[in-house]
Amino acid sequence: MLKHEHVISKMSGQELVRLAQAMKVPLTQRTMSKEELADRLTDEVLHFEKLGKYSLPTKIADPAIEIRKLRKDFGDTVAVRNLNLKVRPGEIVGLVGPNGAGKTTTLRVLTGIIRATSGSVSVNGYNMAENPTEAKERIGYIPERPTCYPNLRVSEYLSFVAKVYDVPQYRAVLRTSEYSEMFQLRRFMDSYIGTLSKGNLQRALLVGIFMRPEPYVLALDEPIYGLDPRGAWSLKGHLRDLRDSGSAILISTHILEVAEALCDRFVIMNEADVVGRGTIEEFRKDLSVSSLEEAFLELTGGIPEE
Repeated sequence: MLKHEHVISKMSGQELVRLAQAMKVPLTQRTMSKEELADRLTDEVLHFEKLGKYSLPTKIADPAIEIRKLRKDFGDTVAVRNLNLKVRPGEIVGLVGPNGAGKTTTLRVLTGIIRATSGSVSVNGYNMAENPTEAKERIGYIPERPTCYPNLRVSEYLSFVAKVYDVPQYRAVLRTSEYSEMFQLRRFMDSYIGTLSKGNLQRALLVGIFMRPEPYVLALDEPIYGLDPRGAWSLKGHLRDLRDSGSAILISTHILEVAEALCDRFVIMNEADVVGRGTIEEFRKDLSVSSLEEAFLELTGGIPEE
């Protein structure tokens, strides 16, 4: 409840009115200060939560993501070969590799955008080929090249996402306020998606995937790319918090400094194959390296001579 109280205390007057409307709280007083309204709505939210009318998922499957013997061909080109990968609740796994290694293809198969040539992927216990609706509704995905509905305003897009996932309206208002503040999106809420810069579009998509309740199953393709330092800092901190509260997160990136600082363990790909997997400590012991960068170079062609 302290989280709701904090979010409500930082809402603008307009947001507070929207929250009151969403909760059907009558505003009969001729005048009311912002602080008085915030206190009243905090009490109302507490009452709503105590009713237990809207239950929250308390856990996700273990493993939350499971990829078995995945192969994806594009004509005569093998993009991914015999990939096995699991992501469990409470961890962030980094899928790293040079451009063309097969990382983006893996995430596109995982999220049901393209079909595997062979093998299987499951999200929250649902096989993507056999139960695509159930699998897709549980995973949040940020693509490497973000796209969205250009003719929707940011606020309209977030409202649309909330309705698709049956998020109660009052919770949608709370989450929109919380995450638009976190990712510095407030001043763009009335902007059309098609007018946003890549970084601000990335922020809008991030807020969209966080409209649903935790814990999350996330597949993020280069999520930091396009964000400014403040946005990147906010995202990294939030992903750590989500991991600690039980979410399962797969991040594809070739920005090794980000991966090393954020991920618990790594799967390194090169030319469609997995060439290494483990934690930083395991790489240091097995490869006699001091960093993920050195492990990456050693496993994808050797460390260049000076």
